Amino acid sequence: MLNLRPFIFLFILVSLDLGAETAEGSFPKENENAAVPVWRQAPGGMLQGIPAVEAGIVVAVMDGGHLKAYSLEGKPLWDYYAASRLLPYVSRSREGTSYICRTDGTLIAVNRSGRELWQLKPGPLSSPVVSGWDGRIFAAVEQKILCYTAAGYLLWSHDLEQRIISGPFLGADGGIAAALEGGELLELDPFGKANQHHVGENLAGIIPVNGSTADSKGILAFLKNGELKLFRSNPPVSPAKSLAKISGKGTPLGAVSRGNTAVILFSNGHLAAVSLSNGRQQWSEVTHIGGSDITSANDFSLLWDERGIYVFSRRGAAGFSADGKRLWNLRLSGASSIPVLGDEGTLVSSGLDWIIYAYKVENRSLPRRDSLYGPAPAGDYGLANPPPSPWAEDYFKFNETQMDDEFKRLSILIQAGSIGKEEKAYASYLREIAASSIHPQTSATHPPVHVRYRAEAARLLGYFGSRETIPFLAGLYLSDGDAVVKTAAAEAIGRIGTDPDGIALRAFAQTITAASRDEQILTASAAAIGALCRFSGPPPKRKRA
Repeated sequence: MLNLRPFIFLFILVSLDLGAETAEGSFPKENENAAVPVWRQAPGGMLQGIPAVEAGIVVAVMDGGHLKAYSLEGKPLWDYYAASRLLPYVSRSREGTSYICRTDGTLIAVNRSGRELWQLKPGPLSSPVVSGWDGRIFAAVEQKILCYTAAGYLLWSHDLEQRIISGPFLGADGGIAAALEGGELLELDPFGKANQHHVGENLAGIIPVNGSTADSKGILAFLKNGELKLFRSNPPVSPAKSLAKISGKGTPLGAVSRGNTAVILFSNGHLAAVSLSNGRQQWSEVTHIGGSDITSANDFSLLWDERGIYVFSRRGAAGFSADGKRLWNLRLSGASSIPVLGDEGTLVSSGLDWIIYAYKVENRSLPRRDSLYGPAPAGDYGLANPPPSPWAEDYFKFNETQMDDEFKRLSILIQAGSIGKEEKAYASYLREIAASSIHPQTSATHPPVHVRYRAEAARLLGYFGSRETIPFLAGLYLSDGDAVVKTAAAEAIGRIGTDPDGIALRAFAQTITAASRDEQILTASAAAIGALCRFSGPPPKRKRA
């Protein structure tokens, strides 16, 4: 008689294995991609935090105080040593600048080629630096949020009464938003103006949303009981708009949004999609994450782009379509950090064995709509064409005594790092003075503005100017007939330091190829070109089609 006990035992083992794979919070085994890396690299240490991917480059913080860069093909590019231990945060700007922070609170900017640009000491970061639309950055420390230009000049700071529990995130207006202890929701516009809502002690986290309709724009707050609320501040709406209340899935831990839909990740590993327009739940799916894998925002990351919705954790990664269909699932074993997905479809992870692994999980590349460097910003701050300044109709606005007083006051604000809410007004004021010979507003009682004031206006603009002011300064450099003003405009461009669209470089090329003999202009132009190249480094190499 045939002995069936071995077959019964094998059947039980297989059943248990499949049961483990299909348990709540996991994908069935047949939906998994084989965890076979396309390349691996030994960086000589263990990765800290989540790597950053931008324009085909992976940048990672190492536990020995190194910041290392690799191509998405696994080729080592450069190694920056910070001479001290680093916090596990790195972020990248459009130009490829990496922002890192030592454990002693020293904030460091490193360019695309791995060369240090500047150091500041705001204090230890509590989250990665957030890049704004015009190159400015927002840095959150223990009890403060600070805003710097790309060149490291402080624009404003905002003191916090409570610790940040979620964020900061870049908002729909190019400012930032954060959830604070005590149930406070804080919004700061790009110029430091604050707007605060009291949500309540039940607040778990937030995410900015930018739907296509007015009633689906604002800040989505998710509460510990699964309730979702949408706060709008432009125009202000009170009380908040209540959306769905999702029960039975644990505590909401994070969210991503696109269009009029938000997708929330819960503590038991579920994803739920909710309409921002009508508040209804659209679909719900389980991820690769088990209920005990995540307890805070530091245990996972979310991404939603043109290709799909992605969930990352140390256990692996999973992809979904916008309608909730499971695309793929990749399990990882022994990962030391949360993986990150590049535009080309390569997932980069690190192991406890000090090895960086790359997996090809997406055959679809993210469509690129960028210039020479990184993706174009989602909007602008209105500094390229600002409204008339508060002094525009002042009869004495070009009076030298008044200009001296205003320049002195502005210099004090710049040195104190508190230009903040007056940034736009002073940007317009300085433009009006600097361009007064190009667009003259003179008469018998209003003589032309002296070249000294026009040059000083351009020079001051460089200390808090964003890359949105580059077209104006480049036009001033080309159009003003005085060498002193041209020189000041070139110096301001170099001080701003960022020109991803090449506007200033084209202006400098016109002057240089025109065989100008003015050594002052040529020297200032060469210095500005050097500053721009030092900031951005060489452009990324693109594969030929």
